[in-house]
Amino acid sequence: MITDIRYNAVMVEDLVEGVQLWKDLFGLEELNEATTNQFGIKAQMLGYAGHPVIEVMTPAGPDTALARMMDERKNPRNPKGEGMYMIALEVDDIEATIKTIEAKGGRIQREEGNSNVAWVHPLGTKMVFIELQQQGSRNMGAAGGGS
Repeated sequence: MITDIRYNAVMVEDLVEGVQLWKDLFGLEELNEATTNQFGIKAQMLGYAGHPVIEVMTPAGPDTALARMMDERKNPRNPKGEGMYMIALEVDDIEATIKTIEAKGGRIQREEGNSNVAWVHPLGTKMVFIELQQQGSRNMGAAGGGS
């Protein structure tokens, strides 16, 4: 099952402001250029000594899943719906992990053509999106691709 925590992802309304906050408070460095992926997420990976720690992300548009999740989380104490979004976990056997999760009622999403990554839908994990990465792959999340 789980062998490591790869990184955590947070969702913010303003990517530049969010990145600067994590850099200022924790001394993290930018590990890549901010990019937008096929799911409408614009993201920047931050870390230290080349090791990813926090992926800061924002919706690229109002009709994305990330934008909808942020809207659902809005409340008087969190008017922008910002906060924890995802935990990326390394697993020793992604196919066995997926079978176990599905057998226990979890919903899995896959990316066509990438057998090293899968996602556990947040409705089955108390609203935290979980990314599963096959041990040995070098995926850098929405911010940087990889294999």
